[in-house]
Amino acid sequence: MLGGDICILGISLSAGLFLSPRIYDPLPLFHESKVSFLFMGIVYLLVNFVGDLYDYQKDYRGWKNTAQVFLTAIVGAVANIIIFYFPLGKFVGRYFLVIQATTYGILLPLWRFTFSSLALPVRLQRKLLIVGAGSSGTRILQAIRNRSLCGMEAIGFIDDDPQKIGTEISGIPVMGNSLQLSELVSHYKIDLVVVAITHEKSPQLINVLTKISWSGIEVIDMPNLYEQLAGKLPIDHISDVWLLFNSLNKNNLYCRHLKRLFDVLVAGALLLTHAPLFAIIALAIKLDSRGPVFYRQSRLGYEGRSFQLIKFRTMIENAEANGPQWTADNDDRITRVGYYLRKFRLDELPQLINVLKGEMSIVGPRPEREVFINEFQELIATWRPGRRATDPPGKMISNGVREKIPYYSNRLLVKPGITGWAQVMYPYASSLEQTKEKLQYDLFYVKNIGFFLDMAILLKTVRIVLFGRGM
Repeated sequence: MLGGDICILGISLSAGLFLSPRIYDPLPLFHESKVSFLFMGIVYLLVNFVGDLYDYQKDYRGWKNTAQVFLTAIVGAVANIIIFYFPLGKFVGRYFLVIQATTYGILLPLWRFTFSSLALPVRLQRKLLIVGAGSSGTRILQAIRNRSLCGMEAIGFIDDDPQKIGTEISGIPVMGNSLQLSELVSHYKIDLVVVAITHEKSPQLINVLTKISWSGIEVIDMPNLYEQLAGKLPIDHISDVWLLFNSLNKNNLYCRHLKRLFDVLVAGALLLTHAPLFAIIALAIKLDSRGPVFYRQSRLGYEGRSFQLIKFRTMIENAEANGPQWTADNDDRITRVGYYLRKFRLDELPQLINVLKGEMSIVGPRPEREVFINEFQELIATWRPGRRATDPPGKMISNGVREKIPYYSNRLLVKPGITGWAQVMYPYASSLEQTKEKLQYDLFYVKNIGFFLDMAILLKTVRIVLFGRGM
């Protein structure tokens, strides 16, 4: 990894020297200033070290780690600019620094992506144990298998239920109980322990996990690993407390100020540049079917506030004469023009007006209708099996109440968006179960909201619009 960084530094310095229009004799300049260039490279490598870029077990194929690499490259460039333009004095021109920093900022994330793609699946594959052989444990096992190149190999389960020990679950053995965890970690040279227990953990288990963590073994809970692998939150395996302590970082500069500025600039630019397209779509809708060009519908947005969503009409007039209903596959209410507008998401363009009004954002969870939100937030009683030794077999204990779709109201913590993580990662939801699945992507966005995630969503949206993929 370090060798690749040094090669990239050499390439970026060469690009600055040979491509800068103000440097006429690059080789003599290099020989004259080779100590300064060496110092510049050391600054970059030190910044990489401080930025934690030499953890070779990280998967740099994910957007979050890629963003970290890119930001670190920018910090390294700024550090060198400050050093060479102030205390040490200018020895190369601005063109050199711009070309060098741009080349370095592009090549470093590409190198990290390549490194993870080549090394993690084979050379750096980590062995892991899953603590908990219930539904949470089997779900994380499936997520690992779905990402066969993630660099993780599940060796077995740990569970305190004596009836499970010695059995196999999804082809993976249940090796022992929590008292044997340290021994199994040492014997099988385990690198990672995943805690897949959603109920309260015993003091005995916590004590063992603390000891192996201090011995250098990484310990991670199932929801955090699952969201890294699947890009969504497992709502059936998290709690209110987990969500609280993992989502308290949203009062940042981007969310408070820059996101709104970004929305206004993008929405204004798109409305100006797409004005001719609006006219063409409006004419096509009028020629294809009777009814208005635009379709307005009441939706709930930030903190449950109601607003009028604006879209191009894609269905026949009075499509909901019999009341609100899901849009089905091959819905016969969709018009011929509406089919293509939906396929390429052109029906969403008028929502740019909602963005300018501050009712929506460019990126965020899909705004939903009040009738459906009320249904999804309906409180229902929950039950769990008894865990006390005195509880008879099969006894169910009241576990309070929860929303019909757990944590659905958390979607309303941010402004709804024209596009979003759920829209680009999951097809259109037309049932309660699909809505629950899609919510897991929305909660991932609410938890991880930030500039680089928004950029990743916009790039995926452009791909969908250009190739008509997704819904």
